[in-house]
Amino acid sequence: MWVVPFFVAYLLLAFSIPAVWALSRVWRRAHVPRNVRCPKLGSPAVVDLDAWYAMKMHALGEQELCVHDCSAWPDHRGCGQECLVQIAAG
Repeated sequence: MWVVPFFVAYLLLAFSIPAVWALSRVWRRAHVPRNVRCPKLGSPAVVDLDAWYAMKMHALGEQELCVHDCSAWPDHRGCGQECLVQIAAG
């Protein structure tokens, strides 16, 4: 009687542990503020990445990043986020 629900719960747990582990690694990497040189201004800037977006894109098989906050904002908020090339490279 309890065999089928137990087996289904075991399968869900067996598949969710590696997924949570991989997504938590992406979260930790994306959640750290980065020091970059702003391509638009030519000066240093501190960039915070959108960790939720990074996790979502990783789950979809993409390595795309998005800036959540930048020390050059709000004055230059409409930038093209070219600094992401530096973050992806290093």
